Amino acid sequence: MSFQQLSDYILLASCVFIILGSLFITVKTRFVQLRHLKILFKILKSSFLSKSSNSSSMILPHRALFTAMSTTLGISTIVAPIIAINLGGPGALLGFLLTSFLGSAATFTEVSLCIQHRKKLSSGVVMGGPMQYIESLLSPFVAKWYAGCCLLLMITWSGAQSNQLAAILDSPLLGDYRISTLFSGLFIATFILIIFLGGIKRIGAFSAKLIPVMFTLYIGASLLILFFNMEKLGSIFHDMFQSALSPVAMASGTLVGGIAATLRWGIFKGTQACEAGIGTQAIPHSMAETNDPETQGALAMLSTYTAGILAFLSGCVTLVTKTWQNPELPLGINMVAASFEMYFSSFGVTIIIFCAFLFGLGTILGNNYNGGQCYAYLMNNKKNRYYIVGATAMVFIGAVAEVRILWSFMDLILASMAVPHMAALLRHVFKKTTPAMIESKNSI
Repeated sequence: MSFQQLSDYILLASCVFIILGSLFITVKTRFVQLRHLKILFKILKSSFLSKSSNSSSMILPHRALFTAMSTTLGISTIVAPIIAINLGGPGALLGFLLTSFLGSAATFTEVSLCIQHRKKLSSGVVMGGPMQYIESLLSPFVAKWYAGCCLLLMITWSGAQSNQLAAILDSPLLGDYRISTLFSGLFIATFILIIFLGGIKRIGAFSAKLIPVMFTLYIGASLLILFFNMEKLGSIFHDMFQSALSPVAMASGTLVGGIAATLRWGIFKGTQACEAGIGTQAIPHSMAETNDPETQGALAMLSTYTAGILAFLSGCVTLVTKTWQNPELPLGINMVAASFEMYFSSFGVTIIIFCAFLFGLGTILGNNYNGGQCYAYLMNNKKNRYYIVGATAMVFIGAVAEVRILWSFMDLILASMAVPHMAALLRHVFKKTTPAMIESKNSI
């Protein structure tokens, strides 16, 4: 068995554990993801109309949401469903809907916990994230294990995203406007450093502008393609369910699909795309200017929902255009670009390159912030400048180096942190005697 196969099976087992844990949390909270939908949009509206405090460590709830979304909505969100369909058939898309729906309850729980357990130091700095409640619910050792794994994952993930960004900017699709990986690496690293040095305030402000633009642009273009193919929508939904029950043939003659493949690739890639139950979304939410764990938890569910919707629409576009069955196209973002080119000509490729650039940039920024919080936890909020130097260097190195092996490495790290995190969430819900969520014990 190869290292890649081993990492795939380990991550798949952890994803199944996460989805089953999310199902239990959904039942325990009486389907909070449905009950709190109305509250979610009320909180979002209220946050937009509010004024931020003078605290340098805290941001408005909606900016905390957008910062969390910047890590969740990455290039992998639009590429993962295409890979899942190619390997598991159209039925794999159902796995994305399942993980998004059940995972939103896990997101609600983890963000509610992070508001309850965050700490404010004498210096005024707020320390938050899963480490705080894992320490309380499990043990300090497990909390440090999680923080260490998360730190490695965030730094490595940033390097891999930087590599993808540099590859996009150096793509033959840009013709004479191609940018060398060395130059793009310097630009990305410098830009991230400038935003990152501004702290959570600057990161939140940037994310609040970035997320609506890239989300609206990609979703709008995807919906237009589906609108042009309304007569095919019935058949692609039929293909999804048929593929989930029996394999379908690709253009190459290969059979993909079936219940096993649907569950494997749908849940596998769906969990990666939504990040629900992993805890990374909870870190920026810890900095929200609120004392109500339940309202911030409800707001956080929007991040999981939007990731699921984005991935699902991306998969649907690939199905209606049938680019996933084209053996001449490289597996991944090139299939998405080919789909958009069919309906928007060269402008469609420009849309994909622009969206992918924004997705990647937001993910790198969010990952660096999350990694910084893990580093601060491990180092008792000391020597943070070393992290800033190391994280920035990794962004540059990732842009110019070959990082393919990092993807398998990241899968193993993800599994190593996801399992203890879900164990902490399950311990919390097991301890609860009512579906009502927690009250803040450490109000800020």
